[in-house]
Amino acid sequence: MSKPEVYRENGDASRKVDALKSVALKFVECINDGDTDGLFELQTEDFTFIDVSGNVERGRQRWDYFSVYPKYGIHVEHVLTGGNGVAIIGKTTGSHVPPEVEDEETVLWTAEIRDGLVAEWRIYTDIEEAKKKANKSHQETHTAAP
Repeated sequence: MSKPEVYRENGDASRKVDALKSVALKFVECINDGDTDGLFELQTEDFTFIDVSGNVERGRQRWDYFSVYPKYGIHVEHVLTGGNGVAIIGKTTGSHVPPEVEDEETVLWTAEIRDGLVAEWRIYTDIEEAKKKANKSHQETHTAAP
């Protein structure tokens, strides 16, 4: 991530944090609406997308994920900021992940914001732990004593 800027005047830091959050949450809103044009407009020319497997895609793009998973949604639980970055903690629904795993999964999205646009969007997940929890819940439900 880029070097954080230092703000000396009262209120400047707060406005900067609000602006960062606003851009990241607008990006989430476009994802939730399946608004590929809006996502494209919110990306820097040298935009980088890094998926949960670490695969890297560079350059502005319109994502076709929403045509395959039109009900995909990000459910924001918490937003953190630092420097020019925003971290969003939450859950998803309607993704390629089975619903019982989505229920257990926690997802972290990070965004680097530059000049009011998203320069990098990265996804982290605890999918393997979520699969174990979902499997355990399924086993407990189906092996309960009468």
